[in-house]
Amino acid sequence: MSAIYQLRTYTSSGVLTNIITDFLKLAYVREVNGPGTLQFTLNAEHIAIDDLALDAQVEVWRADAVNGVAWYCDFYSFWRGEQRRTDNDGSATYTAYCIGQMSLLARAIVAYKAGTTFRSAFTSFKAESIAKDLVIYNATNAGTTADGRIRTVTLAGIGVQADGATGNTLDFNCAWRNLLASLQEVAQVGGGDFDLIKTGAQTWEFRWYNGQRGADKSATITFALQYGNMANPQLVRNSSDEKTIAIVGGQGEESSRTVVVRTGANYEATHNATETFVQASSYTTTDGLNAAGDRELDTLKRRDVLTFDVLQIPSTRYGLHYGLGDLVTGYYQGITATKIIQRVTVSLDASGAESIKVELADA
Repeated sequence: MSAIYQLRTYTSSGVLTNIITDFLKLAYVREVNGPGTLQFTLNAEHIAIDDLALDAQVEVWRADAVNGVAWYCDFYSFWRGEQRRTDNDGSATYTAYCIGQMSLLARAIVAYKAGTTFRSAFTSFKAESIAKDLVIYNATNAGTTADGRIRTVTLAGIGVQADGATGNTLDFNCAWRNLLASLQEVAQVGGGDFDLIKTGAQTWEFRWYNGQRGADKSATITFALQYGNMANPQLVRNSSDEKTIAIVGGQGEESSRTVVVRTGANYEATHNATETFVQASSYTTTDGLNAAGDRELDTLKRRDVLTFDVLQIPSTRYGLHYGLGDLVTGYYQGITATKIIQRVTVSLDASGAESIKVELADA
């Protein structure tokens, strides 16, 4: 591979301290709606080590001049730990452990009491609006005890993009849950993705992406055996564990409990009618119960699962033709599936050889 890498380290306040090109090993994982991780190994005497402290910012920069890719930052992270070791031969190394900048959102919970409207409880709200309200009131200075939050927010530097009120209409309850986990659940059923984008030395903006985090390239990027960019394809169709009827339990007890019944997309009365019970007592409306049942049935629905390994070839290279969150097409034995680039793992060994593993999910 012709790609080259740099590590750029900064103080927690965003002052550049080092540009590292002589790392011994480097590996990082990027994922949609998740913070991802970074590890890199240096010689134990490396000058940059003294500058790595809690929340020091670490960026992975990548370029590929042969294929026309200029320097760009492929991963933003915070230093959160280290390993120092000496092998039997006396060689000493230092390994840094970093976590992606979206981890800032995992430092908060939804610290409003259950049933607090527009804070921990949302009824018939757009997914984007839910996500942005959760961040505003749990990760910015709008979240105060005067507003009803149990503890005034002390996270700093996070802003929120203006609300476009897009995505699916949801009922959603999340009191006391981790903020990032709540956002991930909203995105799973909300018809969009989210990210935390660096906008300054120590500032970030929470953004919602209606549809998907990346671009829809499914009409132009196809992975197939005949193109040489696919390996180890596997197609699985299995209805063994599929559920097609959701009996959803709401509020109340015994004979007075509210219950609704939902049927899934693959329901067929004679041959495909399998029930499951959904506990949804946190919802107070029929729409909320219906949505909870529909989400469970969608999770348990049989899918034609096409998996394959992505190969890097001149016509389809990571960072040039496609990136994290993009929609692409997979083709195998007459089946065409739209896939999303869900996770990318990049690693460099001691010789500088690059390995890229692309993981896909159903779009």
